[in-house]
Amino acid sequence: MKIIAKWFLLTGILGVILTGCGTSEDNNNGSNGATSTEDVEQVEQNENQATNNNESDENQNAESGLDENNEDVSSRSSEQKLQYQENGEKKEETAILKESDNQNYSLYVLPGYELTAEEPNKDSLYLSEDGQVFMRIEMLPTDMQWDTIVENTKAQLAAVNEEVETIEVPSEDFFKDSIAMETSTDEDIVTAYMIKNVEKPFKFTIFTKKDSDYKDAFLQMGKTIAAGKAE
Repeated sequence: MKIIAKWFLLTGILGVILTGCGTSEDNNNGSNGATSTEDVEQVEQNENQATNNNESDENQNAESGLDENNEDVSSRSSEQKLQYQENGEKKEETAILKESDNQNYSLYVLPGYELTAEEPNKDSLYLSEDGQVFMRIEMLPTDMQWDTIVENTKAQLAAVNEEVETIEVPSEDFFKDSIAMETSTDEDIVTAYMIKNVEKPFKFTIFTKKDSDYKDAFLQMGKTIAAGKAE
């Protein structure tokens, strides 16, 4: 429960960092590092505006059945076998193709997990039996500076625990040039993957527990994310 409360602090902290470092191109410099409701709202508006600027192009790709890599996502099969580890046990199950109602992508979802809209431009893929074990999915604006994405993510994790470390990503081509960061508390682990090796970058942040390790299951589902809608 503590990790959820701490995570709600991230937006305020992010507003302070963006103000102090000048990473935002909007006029948010008047707070001198002080967090206010207006700062939070302005940061959220800036992020949403950056995403909305790309919506028309994404909608055109969705209508044509093409993702940002010019792959025919409409040809994706309705099911796919996924191999993963859960609490140290190797498993293989059939995942079902799901489309986001909130963002322009689809992915394969394992049994026992649910995909739902969390807020504008963010979805939650959560464990059905425990909603506090979940993965947040965010499609990122293509015109956002990568350094800004990295700094924002680090600030978000620091809201959980200020000790944030960069971890190695898997050696697969999917993760080429991508970055992963992780932090933890006595009970929880939060890991963020910033996926750059696609035309439409995205980020997924995994919230799991030290005594209930579902991280690999989320990671394997996250690898199936593809921009564009399937038929």
